[in-house]
Amino acid sequence: MHRGRSDAKPVFEDTDPERRDRQPRLGAALRRAWIGYQRRLDEELAAAGFGERRFPDGRVLRMCSAPEATTIAQIGRQLAITRQGASKIVASLRDRGYVTVTASATNGREKTVQLTPRAHDYLAAHRSAARGIERQLQAELGQEAFDGLHRLLEALGGDEDIRLSDYLRKMRDD
Repeated sequence: MHRGRSDAKPVFEDTDPERRDRQPRLGAALRRAWIGYQRRLDEELAAAGFGERRFPDGRVLRMCSAPEATTIAQIGRQLAITRQGASKIVASLRDRGYVTVTASATNGREKTVQLTPRAHDYLAAHRSAARGIERQLQAELGQEAFDGLHRLLEALGGDEDIRLSDYLRKMRDD
């Protein structure tokens, strides 16, 4: 089981109380939390036999799990990268046994990507790990604090349900 951060020492602690109080801490805490969450996922997935997780494996596999065929070009558009970049990611997933790649039935220049049973197992392990981490945090923090955390995250997220890829694409294009 993963240990909490109660015994962790801060990387940098400013001893000047006035300066320390002026430093924004929420952003840094959110970044540390995201990294900690990713590390916990890595640990759980490695324990389930998926120790070779890379960025953006999970995201690409989720894209390819849609009922309709997914092409390499669509993956590139969703990730806001070139077709060549998407091809490299797909080749890595193929070489590790997560996807197969076949010629498109409708476009001879395009290739479609299908999940293998290993990919389906990976996605199931990922969902299980995420649920397990949530249950661990809920038990560690208590229901009231856990609910408060959700309220904080909802307040930060606002009303707009925007995907990270859309946000990053907008920031790049503006």
